[in-house]
Amino acid sequence: MRLTVLGTSSARPTLRRNVSATAVEMGGESVLFDCGEGTQRQALMAGLRFSRLRLIAITHLHGDHVNGLFGLLGTLVLDGRLQPIRIVGPHGLRRLVDAARSLRLFSPAYHLDLDEFDSPAEVFRGADYRVVCHPLEHSIETLGYALIEDDRPGRFDPAKAAALGLRPGPAFGKLQRGEPVRLLNEELVRPEQVLGPVRPGRRIAYCLDTRPCDAAVRLASEADVLVHESTFADDAAPEAAAYAHSTSRQAAEVAAAAASRTLLLTHFSSRYDEAGISQLLSQAQEVFPAASLAEDFTRWDLGPAPPG
Repeated sequence: MRLTVLGTSSARPTLRRNVSATAVEMGGESVLFDCGEGTQRQALMAGLRFSRLRLIAITHLHGDHVNGLFGLLGTLVLDGRLQPIRIVGPHGLRRLVDAARSLRLFSPAYHLDLDEFDSPAEVFRGADYRVVCHPLEHSIETLGYALIEDDRPGRFDPAKAAALGLRPGPAFGKLQRGEPVRLLNEELVRPEQVLGPVRPGRRIAYCLDTRPCDAAVRLASEADVLVHESTFADDAAPEAAAYAHSTSRQAAEVAAAAASRTLLLTHFSSRYDEAGISQLLSQAQEVFPAASLAEDFTRWDLGPAPPG
């Protein structure tokens, strides 16, 4: 499981930072959260493969989060894509996509599976993972997302299996997959007899744009990585409140309340130079020491799923 940040600037790109987009690759599939202007070029520079893209999840319809969508969908047409792609987001997304198709900004041969949400929901089921959404608190209708890996069976204890009369081979594999095995004497060996506690799947939360809210805490609950907007510093807290954004300190408070393992700060106002952005990190780390700054092309490797 790998997270790649493709843009970290809010509102408009800068010479160092593009606008919002983040990709997650897992098990031969990929998910894209937001698609600001220039996202497809950022993805190419990062070495991401569009053929693996299964889901595009848009948080809201401000341009810095959606203006790159039709360029990317058009590139999929040029690539000859036939595999369906799912696009989800808040109300208004369907009208936007329908208008683009009617104007022939893109003419897909592939099926576009588009849905709008305004309440908590599972928006996508992939191979061994799911993506859920929850409404956040911004100046327009906005969704946050979490990608959640399926829980995995507990660790297999071969000594316990051997004590029950089993030998290494297919029976071990079935038990590791959570399937019961019948012995030659017809006695049934159940997985829970040889497996440890269930291991929770990994979790990545994505909360842009929003003021601090309970929904963000729920999405980020015990997340391995929380990607959270960090538009302003402490001295701009009144401005953050007025525009329904967060300061870096407030993002850290969300991460702490959610017991997230890591906080990745992004969506920085273009008013801040690199020294100013470093100040955002310092303010966040006063609350949540495990905070980091996202840069364009930051890669966060959560590694392979642990072996059984």
